Amino acid sequence: MAANEGKEAAPSLVNAAESEELREAFAVLAGSDPNQCSYQQGYMKRQAVFACSTCTSEGMEPAGVCLACANHCHDDHDIFELYTKRNFRCDCGNKKFGSFKCKLNPEKDSQNTKNLYNHNYFGRYCTCDRPYPDDDDQAGEEMIQCIVCEDWYHSKHLGCTEVDSEELLEMVCESCMNRAPFLWTYAAYFATSPVTSKEDKDVTVVGVEEEKETTSHPCRNGHDEPSTSQGCRKETTIGTTASHKRTHEEMESTWSACHSEIPPCKLKELKAKGLVRPRIGAVFWPYCWRAKLCTCTDCKVYGLTETDLLVQRAYVEAGVQFLLDESDTVLAYEDRGKALLREDLLMSCLNSLDRVQQLEIIYQYNDMKAELHAFFQDLVEQGKEVTPEAIHTFFEELQVRKKRKSNTGQYYCS
Repeated sequence: MAANEGKEAAPSLVNAAESEELREAFAVLAGSDPNQCSYQQGYMKRQAVFACSTCTSEGMEPAGVCLACANHCHDDHDIFELYTKRNFRCDCGNKKFGSFKCKLNPEKDSQNTKNLYNHNYFGRYCTCDRPYPDDDDQAGEEMIQCIVCEDWYHSKHLGCTEVDSEELLEMVCESCMNRAPFLWTYAAYFATSPVTSKEDKDVTVVGVEEEKETTSHPCRNGHDEPSTSQGCRKETTIGTTASHKRTHEEMESTWSACHSEIPPCKLKELKAKGLVRPRIGAVFWPYCWRAKLCTCTDCKVYGLTETDLLVQRAYVEAGVQFLLDESDTVLAYEDRGKALLREDLLMSCLNSLDRVQQLEIIYQYNDMKAELHAFFQDLVEQGKEVTPEAIHTFFEELQVRKKRKSNTGQYYCS
């Protein structure tokens, strides 16, 4: 009996895994247009990218195509799915493809000079330069993508033990850590791996709360003294007594003095604490780590690029300025894809209804959204926690109110 139960349970686990893979695939593809070539949008922040081995085989220049071109221009070709790439512009039909022209947008520049390529575009991955899936790899080991170079690695080739965590982590390979060596300082405090001290003494990793305490308040002078103290005033206020009310001009000058102070450099503060870790192997980071990177005036240069963005000196020199953009992450891209997918599904459902039914759906949706907002607001004001029981009760009451409205009848003009 137990054996039979095990046999029955196995397919459900397989189906669950397959369903999860399908959801991830939909999230990746939903963020890109399947019918319109993305070339006109320029170097997109992130999009699904494919390589065609039929058109650009080994020994030729590497090239990538967008989702729409993979569907319409290379639908009967041998395609490598490269997941997503940042700052990429579709190559389909440019000079790398010889006489082959893009069916969706044949008028393109001969090449996209800002595109970055690696061996992924020829179907090879990791430091072992092997294909995926690999016929010689009987274990079928999964691969992990580095968020900097965007290459994929086998866990056995990361140079470290893979972190087993229920939370979503980002990985930076050892090569990319050395490419931006200042990241090793952050890794000592924010990465998931253990650290050692220069002095070989017992040290503890600085947590979020400690980091907050060591960072000066933006309107303080670096000590515990508040900004209205004598130390934070300009010399024009020295002659006044403590009981004397300050003029409007004096108050404005105090505000200016406080807000003109340069914020401390997080990187320098971390280096001064002396906590280090061996510069060996890939590094796994908790998903919120990018928000902890320093953006002080010592780490950045104010200047407008051709896209009118703030450029950062240390990050630009290492080619990792995208780390300061939390919307650069694959998760953010997938979330946008999921939102678009839900919107498309909702619109397709609405389009199948007549006008009265559409209005009914929209009104009920808006009512539910308003009541749900009021429900959460009430819990916050009462200082109560949001529990599964409270959510269940809310929807039960919502269903009762819906039945009452149905009984009284609602009429709309068509």
